[in-house]
Amino acid sequence: MSIFGSMYLLGRYGGASSGAFSAASAAESKAGSASQKVDDLAARCDQLVMVCEAMWTILRDKLGVTDEELVTRVNDIDLSDGKLDGKVRKTAVSCPKCGRTIARRFQKCIYCGQPVVHDPFA
Repeated sequence: MSIFGSMYLLGRYGGASSGAFSAASAAESKAGSASQKVDDLAARCDQLVMVCEAMWTILRDKLGVTDEELVTRVNDIDLSDGKLDGKVRKTAVSCPKCGRTIARRFQKCIYCGQPVVHDPFA
């Protein structure tokens, strides 16, 4: 096909091409944003690891807590949800007013509107 034929087709079907280009551009932008979020989370995890290590060394050095005690406590906390899987799962809570079960993400009971105070370590 000649260059003029290609230009004709581009002009005729350019709407579809520009729509695809816009979609690709938007996808590329979203991928870049997601990549930045992953990098930010990795940096935060690195900071948390450093802080945990600092706290652990202070406890070990100042109070004489052993590595075995730490491992036992970590396993106890891991098993608090019934599974030894390296994760802490927050269980649902009961509303103090109506007694219905609600997810921890809610600050108020979705059934009666009662404010629910969550224990941050439960």
